[in-house]
Amino acid sequence: FQALSDPTRLAIFNCVRGCGGASAYDTESGLCDATEPGAIALCDIKCKIPCGPSTLSHHVEVLKTAGLVSGERIGRKLFLKLDHAALQRLGTFLVNSK
Repeated sequence: FQALSDPTRLAIFNCVRGCGGASAYDTESGLCDATEPGAIALCDIKCKIPCGPSTLSHHVEVLKTAGLVSGERIGRKLFLKLDHAALQRLGTFLVNSK
């Protein structure tokens, strides 16, 4: 929860969650033109989220450490995707907590 409490990290998470490799992402509304979710290149997130490269890398690392996203390097690009197993465990915890 702490990882998603930062507005920039939440925007990055929403970009990965909603857009996959879509080309248009609106940080204000959180909407994108993706037809199917998937992985998004870190360089594409950099174009959509208004922060510097080192700040973006820091925020992505926090999301990875929290287990919300995972990354795979293909060539020179790092592709991020949601860690669906971790999100499923979190959802189960929230539903079953008393």
